Amino acid sequence: MQRKLFLVRHAQAVPGHASLKDEMRMLTSAGEAVSKQVGEFLKQRKSNLNLILSSPATRTRQTSLLIAQQLTTLPEIRFDHSIYNGDVPAQLKLLSALPDSLQEVMIVGHYPTVVDLHNYLAANNKLMAMNTGELLALTIETNWQHLTGGMATFEYTYHPQQV
Repeated sequence: MQRKLFLVRHAQAVPGHASLKDEMRMLTSAGEAVSKQVGEFLKQRKSNLNLILSSPATRTRQTSLLIAQQLTTLPEIRFDHSIYNGDVPAQLKLLSALPDSLQEVMIVGHYPTVVDLHNYLAANNKLMAMNTGELLALTIETNWQHLTGGMATFEYTYHPQQV
């Protein structure tokens, strides 16, 4: 059964500074608008997103929630520190624990980990970078438990209009 994995880099956030912990950085108004555009894009494509796995950082929480709110059916959202601090093996572990009943899953994370995960999974397309708010869609022809390197096919990318 075919599955879809969406990878999203959080939308534009306020710059970091000494008095603001990185995890606490919030989206800018432009970042909020871009997040809504991603959700609208998925809604127009009739996406049936079942689950969003998100970093617990404020900017990824906001991105996840704003995307989800645009969809016809609100997906479950889970926050996991391994998306903020982790690497590709940590994210694969999250994915491999998913039940087969989930057809469409999204990870909302950070650069460079979302690019690293894409490059590991998608043998047909390699990326060097990813814009804030950008969405990548991968098709997977196996169940989540057997997902490993090169087993996904890059389908498309969506670049929201920067506001």
